[in-house]
Amino acid sequence: MNKVIIIIVFLLFGAPVLIATLLHSEWFDVRLAGTRNHGELVQPVIPLPALNLRQPDGRVLEHADLLERWQLVHLRAGDCKEACLEDLYWLRQVRRAQNRHQPDIGLMLISLADMDEDQVKQIRDLADDFVIVSGSDAAALASAFPDVPDNGRSYILDPMANIIMRYPEDADPNHVRRDLRRLLTWTQRN
Repeated sequence: MNKVIIIIVFLLFGAPVLIATLLHSEWFDVRLAGTRNHGELVQPVIPLPALNLRQPDGRVLEHADLLERWQLVHLRAGDCKEACLEDLYWLRQVRRAQNRHQPDIGLMLISLADMDEDQVKQIRDLADDFVIVSGSDAAALASAFPDVPDNGRSYILDPMANIIMRYPEDADPNHVRRDLRRLLTWTQRN
């Protein structure tokens, strides 16, 4: 066999292995720039405390209710008026865009202001399975989150009720959708 062919075969198959070994060695400090996620990773993750909270309609929310499902959470310091309802609409759309994974995703609103029946009805009209926590119960729960902006902020909770990702107040819903799709794909059950 010709020596040139042997060298070409070595370069084609051996060079990538050699380069990968060198890049992961102690001699080179190579870090990839940037990440693919759009939201900010919460590091370390923040586990939600044990819950026993009353929702405005009288239902009780316990910690076990948040387990085994991803949660899209919207956290607000004030009332849920037009801007809040629009944010909740987009969270619902993010969940709907997940197609067959919709049952794996819960929706939650945490509002530090007390909510009246009309506001609760408007939210339930968006999605009847929205978990709503408001008032003093919401204050206890919101203390676990990194921050509580006046205009609202969205978070993703993993199936173990850990806060893993947060989004700015003006986050693009498509960014939330893409991040959630990746999380669902990477953690898919058989």
